[in-house]
Amino acid sequence: MNSPAVFVSDVEYIHAEPEGISHQISDVVDAYEHALCGRFPRGRYVVGVRAKYVMLPLQALPEWLSDWVFSLNKRPTPAVLRK
Repeated sequence: MNSPAVFVSDVEYIHAEPEGISHQISDVVDAYEHALCGRFPRGRYVVGVRAKYVMLPLQALPEWLSDWVFSLNKRPTPAVLRK
């Protein structure tokens, strides 16, 4: 069993505010709403100020090239998605 001290540290970790994370989710909800209910939904939605700074130069590129740029990020692929 977990001791109370471990439980308290887990709760503090969960409630700690990560740096750079915004708690304003209305922009995300608006993007979802437009994607589901909009007459002409976009293929991609850029939400947040920092994401717009990243996507601004990439929007001028063809979609396949911007996808390739994002694929350079070497994150592990889940086993379900591996061929």
